Amino acid sequence: MSLIQLENKYLFLEISPEMGASITRFLDKKQNQNIFRPFPNRKKIKNKNCYFAGYFLTVPYFGVIHKNTFLYKDKYINLPKTHPLEPDTIHGEGWINKWKIEKKSKASISVLFTHSGKSSFPHKYQVHQKFSLYKKSLKITVKLINLDKMSFHCGIGFHPWFNISDKSKIFSNNFTYIDRFKDKYIAKQLTKKKSLDLNKFKIDSTFLNWNGKSKLILSDDIKIEIINRKNINNLHIYSPPKENFFCIEPVTNIVDSFRVAKHSNQYTGLKKIEKNKKFEASIEFRLIN
Repeated sequence: MSLIQLENKYLFLEISPEMGASITRFLDKKQNQNIFRPFPNRKKIKNKNCYFAGYFLTVPYFGVIHKNTFLYKDKYINLPKTHPLEPDTIHGEGWINKWKIEKKSKASISVLFTHSGKSSFPHKYQVHQKFSLYKKSLKITVKLINLDKMSFHCGIGFHPWFNISDKSKIFSNNFTYIDRFKDKYIAKQLTKKKSLDLNKFKIDSTFLNWNGKSKLILSDDIKIEIINRKNINNLHIYSPPKENFFCIEPVTNIVDSFRVAKHSNQYTGLKKIEKNKKFEASIEFRLIN
C-alpha cells in the first residue's frame, strides 16, 4: 500500500496510485475539515475499493455503456462489467487499476496508466494525470493518448465525492440536460434558478453548456469553486436519495453518451481522437472561505 501526500499551508492531499490514482483525503487544514469525502479504512486500500474514495478519474469515457451500445468495427457490441457493484460497464478502466508514479515534487505528482485494449474497452490508450497544489487550489490535468491503430470516441470525467450537509448547494449557469423517453432524447430544463439544494434535488444528470465556473457550498465552513481550466463543457450532478454523499462531476461527455449517440443526433460531448493524437482536460477545485 503506497499513499502519496502533498501539502501546503492551506491544503492536505493524499493519493493512492495503487487504488486507481484515487484521492483518499483532501483536507482544508485551517478548518481541519474534509473537502472531498475521506476514504473510510486505510487497511482496505485495494483496486476496486476506489468506489469509496474521495475522487477518481473516469477515462476513456464518463458514465455507463449499456449492452449493445458500443460501436466497434461498425458493429454494436457488449463490453464486460467494470465493477462488481455496478450492473453495467461504467467509467472506463483507470479508476479500477494501478497507476505508475512518473514524477513527484513538493507540490505535484504525475501518474501514468496504460490500457492494452485486449479486454474491456477495445482500444489501446495511455493516460497521464497530474495533481498540483497551488495555495488554496487543487488542479488536476489529464492527457489521454490514442495508442491504437484506429480512431475512437472518448471522454474524460473528474469524479469527486462530497459528504452532504443541510447546507449543501451548487450554483451554476445552466441546469439543462438530455432526457430519455423510450429511445427518444430531448433537452429539458430542471429549473430556471441558478442554484440547486442538493438535499431537495435527488438527481443523476449531466447539465450542458456549463460556463466553466460553479460555486459549491459544502457546509457553513467549507465553500469551493469548481473551475474549468481546459475542455470541460458539462457538469454532472449525482445526488442519490437516502445517502450521506453527493457528486459534482466536471465531464467532457454526458451520461449515457454512447446510447444517446446510437439513437439520436443530440449532443453527447464524445471526442473523436485519431491514432497517435491526444485529448486533454483540466479542472481546478479552489477553496474560497
